[in-house]
Amino acid sequence: MWLAGCLAQETGVLLLDEPTNHLDLRYQVELLDLMRDLADVHGIAVGAVLHDLDQAAAVADRILLLDAGRIVADGDPEDVLTAEWLTKTYGIRIEVDSDPLTGRLRSRAIGRHHSRSERLSTTS
Repeated sequence: MWLAGCLAQETGVLLLDEPTNHLDLRYQVELLDLMRDLADVHGIAVGAVLHDLDQAAAVADRILLLDAGRIVADGDPEDVLTAEWLTKTYGIRIEVDSDPLTGRLRSRAIGRHHSRSERLSTTS
């Protein structure tokens, strides 16, 4: 509803703060697709705060990585969403690779129990 109101005003800039928060997966994907369409088809500048790194990698042309409110990296997703930048910024090990099907960047935070599922699958 709020998005429709913004679009009805024919704005040239749309700023969104965690727009996918509290949405089911289907609606997250639909909203991200809509954001890309607004930028690509309608020429609207869309800025969004996204804490889901994979969502940001999927839709962003440019990413600002923040740490304690300061910009630590700025640029193309491939240049900003690196294991080095993310590990340093978040203070935990983060692996980054490309999805073999889509080629998109994807990230995985590594916690103390990250190998648990691997151990369970080998004991079954």
